[in-house]
Amino acid sequence: MMLEPILLTGAAFAVVLWAVLTYYVVHISTHRTAARAVVTTLLDTLNSPDVRSARVPERLARVKPLFEQISRDMILHTAADASTPRHTAEVLSAYLVEHWGIYTLVREAASHRASREVWRRTASLTILFHLRHPDTFNLLRRAVEGPETDVAAVALALLGTSDDPRATEVLIDALRQKRHPASRIAVHLEHSPLRPVASYRALIVDKDPILRFWGATLLAQCPDVEWLEETLAGLTEDPDARVRKAAIQSLGKIGDVVAHQAAMRLLKDPAPFVRSHAARALGELDRIDAAPAVAELLGDADWWVRSAAKQTLEMLGSEVWPVLMRCLEHRDGFVRNGAAEVFQNLGILDSLIMMEAASDDPSPSKVILLKRIASAGGMRMTDSLIERAGASAPKVRRLLASMGMEQAGAA
Repeated sequence: MMLEPILLTGAAFAVVLWAVLTYYVVHISTHRTAARAVVTTLLDTLNSPDVRSARVPERLARVKPLFEQISRDMILHTAADASTPRHTAEVLSAYLVEHWGIYTLVREAASHRASREVWRRTASLTILFHLRHPDTFNLLRRAVEGPETDVAAVALALLGTSDDPRATEVLIDALRQKRHPASRIAVHLEHSPLRPVASYRALIVDKDPILRFWGATLLAQCPDVEWLEETLAGLTEDPDARVRKAAIQSLGKIGDVVAHQAAMRLLKDPAPFVRSHAARALGELDRIDAAPAVAELLGDADWWVRSAAKQTLEMLGSEVWPVLMRCLEHRDGFVRNGAAEVFQNLGILDSLIMMEAASDDPSPSKVILLKRIASAGGMRMTDSLIERAGASAPKVRRLLASMGMEQAGAA
């Protein structure tokens, strides 16, 4: 008899608790919606032509009543948001400094105690960076060297946009320290408005092959440096294959005669990925005279090298026709097939076969050529020709049949 009131009381408590929680959730949601509406009005006001053209103190005075309706965290978040226009962010930042002091931002940017405070630290770093505060680069270096990867990622991104030489110093140091993926740091150096040539030159003589690799890669952005081609050519003899690959890749972008000589030598490099990049470099250098040597790689044991050779020959264009013709008679099936693919990808094969298929009196010499190409490419290529012929497929099929390609010509 005594249990019933307790059960009722428990049920009533649950109902009350549910009601309180519901009210709290609805209240928070309503408050956030209202705050977002205020932020939208604030941004729209600051973006209006009459306000935007005014000085910062005047713009700040126009929107002060709106600032008083939203929290500091929301102002901080909006000021640091990459989508917030810079002229608007400077007003938001001015309000933060005016009401809470610059040293509050410096303190928040310097460290965080809990993971939930990471966003506040990165936001403060971003704002100080745009304010060009004198402690900014010390704070960014501290962030990069710290254990928190999210904070470091924001710091690295900010450094990559800076036109201050101290920024690239921090990035190069980070590359050397290997606290973060080298590829991520290299991306920020590539996008940087600065080109620290002296720092890159120091990298390519480092005992660490990873640093030599990135030095050779990043130097591709400095084509006007007088000593660059000869220096990169020297790196194509580096004992580490990754460095040789980076060197020839950069030479393909900025080199000339010396680059051509180095690439020709690396076509026979023991590392397949070096051979493939040497072939591509010759294509980027537009060396038609290298086509015969590149064509030899159509028979390479490595698939990636064969693919690079085909891409390079296609890059060199229809002038490689004589070289491809000789490849059609090669004893190696990979070479024959690769040459036929290049003919096809250059559009030469399609052009020939459609021209002869439409003719009432096909040229015997061209028919012989077509047969050689189609035979080298195999049945898959001839079937593909028929598929691409569209409405002309019957004519193409008959021409292929007349060439002795009866299986491909079958319906």
